[in-house]
Amino acid sequence: MSQRRCFGHAATPKVTEGKNAERLTRWIAQQAKSPLVFTEAQQQHLARLLPLLLCGEQSAQLVFNQEIERLGQQQPSLTDKERLRTIATLQAVEADECRHDIALQQVADSLPQHNDAASEIAKVQRLAKRFYMGLGRVENYQQHFVRIATLDTCVTQIMHSFEHSNLGREHGFSQLCAMIKKDEAKHVYVSRHHAIGLGASADDFAQQQESVSSDLFTLLLTQQRSFESMGVCLDSIKQRLEDKWQ
Repeated sequence: MSQRRCFGHAATPKVTEGKNAERLTRWIAQQAKSPLVFTEAQQQHLARLLPLLLCGEQSAQLVFNQEIERLGQQQPSLTDKERLRTIATLQAVEADECRHDIALQQVADSLPQHNDAASEIAKVQRLAKRFYMGLGRVENYQQHFVRIATLDTCVTQIMHSFEHSNLGREHGFSQLCAMIKKDEAKHVYVSRHHAIGLGASADDFAQQQESVSSDLFTLLLTQQRSFESMGVCLDSIKQRLEDKWQ
């Protein structure tokens, strides 16, 4: 079931650093040879949920790519060594998001096409695209990366729930979500550190945590039945986030 991209063009990772990147690369190669197996019901529910995940990964690649370009051209306040180090860190994150995109798209491509569900899936994608475009409407760069750090915290919890879903932890999709979760936890730190370096305050984070999570869950709740059918409880995710941010 091929899906149109929300943002940008399909790309290949420019950097492969760390064991998790190597594991994801092997997962992608294995998936190409032997697609994952799902029940018919799981296929139908995943077809509705994958656009939410794919749009996020594609949006993230675009955000980090644009920031890499901006830093390459501007930032006179940074020493050259600091600037290059920051760019390298952001390039590694961009490559992670690219691998996530490729892996999730492989899963989507392996699902059978159900013509009766095509309009619903397109609607989910439009809603997701609208959310991520709204995330980018900011007053400054620091606010954008505060939002990215907040969103990645949410994604970490969502992937944790998929890792422990009804599929079982040994299922290939659960293992993929576990690897994505590990990367996203790292991305939270990178985005938070970058936002602070750009001038973000604790108040900025507190404000965006409430607004970003509220808008995100409004989006996720449109597919609550599919989340629940996969064994992913949105209420539990929301509660874990509230506990984390108290």
